[in-house]
Amino acid sequence: MEQQQLSGALKHAMLAERDGHQFYTMAATKTELPEARELFEHLATEEKKHFDALQDRYRNVLEGAAWEAATAWGNPWKPQDASALFSDQFRVRIQGKHHEMAALSIGILLEKEAFQFYDTQADAADRPEMRAFFAELAEWERGHHAILLKLDEMTKEAYWEENRFSPLL
Repeated sequence: MEQQQLSGALKHAMLAERDGHQFYTMAATKTELPEARELFEHLATEEKKHFDALQDRYRNVLEGAAWEAATAWGNPWKPQDASALFSDQFRVRIQGKHHEMAALSIGILLEKEAFQFYDTQADAADRPEMRAFFAELAEWERGHHAILLKLDEMTKEAYWEENRFSPLL
């Protein structure tokens, strides 16, 4: 991957992570549900960590410094880590919450776009440490996507029924 291509990919990724951080922060401040607030705050924090790591790599590229391979993010967040969200009580309380359901839908799209982008960058990387970096980001975003998708699937039917989106039989 050429320096210009790499710096362009890093800039694109930083913008996406910044947008994700802003979106999840906004979603957290607008929800009335404590579980949803915790979810969105957690996602906002992770997007900020990703932005910071990408910014560090971008600076290294601009300065011609060596690629920093190590990250200190811990383990990607998976659906089993958010099991408290997958309760019947949450499913009932989110039924009439348009903001939360819209935030889930938008988040699903953001996360899918993110992991697909990082997968593409990992495939294009010619050095193993760059490939690993982008693959790790893809894994994180894939975990976010899985959590949001599971929540959406769990709550969609109740939400549709509550708001009369389902066809009448």
